[in-house]
Amino acid sequence: MDKKIKVAVIGGGIAGLALTTQLVKNTNLDVHLFEAAPQFSEIGAGISFGANAVKAIQLLGLSQEYEAIADKVKAPYTDIWFQWRNGYTDEYLSASIAPQVGQSSVHRADFLDTLIPLVPLTNVHFNKRVQEIEANKNQVTITFIDGQQAEFDYVIGCDGIRSVIRNHVLDSNELVRVEPQFSGTWAYRGIIKFQDFKNAIEKLGNDVEIADVPQMFLGKDKHILTFPIRQGEEINIVAFKSDRAQTVLAENTPWTFPVSKQEMLADFDDWSDSCKALLDLIDSPTIWALHEIQPLTTYKNKTNNVILIGDAAHAMLPHQGAGAGQGLEDALILAKLLENSELTSESIKLVSEVYEKIRLNRAVKVQNTSRESGEIYELYSSKYPDFDSVGKHLAHRFDWLWQHALENDIEAAQAALKNQLQQTEISA
Repeated sequence: MDKKIKVAVIGGGIAGLALTTQLVKNTNLDVHLFEAAPQFSEIGAGISFGANAVKAIQLLGLSQEYEAIADKVKAPYTDIWFQWRNGYTDEYLSASIAPQVGQSSVHRADFLDTLIPLVPLTNVHFNKRVQEIEANKNQVTITFIDGQQAEFDYVIGCDGIRSVIRNHVLDSNELVRVEPQFSGTWAYRGIIKFQDFKNAIEKLGNDVEIADVPQMFLGKDKHILTFPIRQGEEINIVAFKSDRAQTVLAENTPWTFPVSKQEMLADFDDWSDSCKALLDLIDSPTIWALHEIQPLTTYKNKTNNVILIGDAAHAMLPHQGAGAGQGLEDALILAKLLENSELTSESIKLVSEVYEKIRLNRAVKVQNTSRESGEIYELYSSKYPDFDSVGKHLAHRFDWLWQHALENDIEAAQAALKNQLQQTEISA
């Protein structure tokens, strides 16, 4: 029997774990997942998946696990991703429609919990933080903080926005390292009971759709979003405030910390009664400093045996609900490429160029448009200077993102890899 290809997956977040659920099925791969934490865990709360991300989940064969926990908005609002409203008056502006998907959302931790049982613990190594990576054309050597070293034929970096693997990729190509950048936007986050919010809206005599349907309340340099999680019993809330002239954090400023309800409410004291009632239901808000990285020009190292996926490759702002979805698209394309039974420990390097060609331009576009979307929501964009123009634009802004044909990407990637393998065989 041919020797198995040794593959390391660095990072056990959503993208890394989703990918590993597929790789462990391949009998020609010896897969090891390394996670820096003592157990799998997700920070954050609710996560929204666009139609493209839901399609990626389906094509990864994870629909059963996802649908068991996913939330959808009740009829007749099932296809609505968000309603867009004036945050000062509640005035309805428009809605973004994602047919047959709408607002598909979960709690991050719940989604991770559905994936964990699909990866045998014999393939997982906890408390393994990478210190450095060294690669030559024959192998990749990983040195961990605890001093252990391990050698692999192929390494996949899913180690997040502060990625050590990204540093190696850029260093190997003699490119300047890319560090997380503060965006100037802070996000208050909290989870409330759906029924409490609906009661508050009814008591105010306001439109009950505000509680029943996912909302984006828009305003100058601020916006608030709501969507259901945990079978509709809870609502995930994020309230953003931006100062785009202040994009440098003071040294040692934590990226997330608890804040008082009073501070949060003061930031929105001129907003509608509905918005203030919504925020007042958050008992213990936290605030998050939103970071991103500048788009990369490559996701692969010089020797083509280290590749980046997820936030390590394209950490973006959350304003299109697309970050995790792009990680899932990465996982899908890479999983479908690594299914090829003709791959060897030498030819697996061919996967990197094919993967990058399929994924890089799309992911960069999603990064850039995510930033732009936040500017549009907060009346910062000169193209859409008022609520009317913003509402009209947002009704169809995301169609290109959601309606992307992932099946065509898979077909193109697999055909390109097959051609590369054939060319290599001929030249040999």
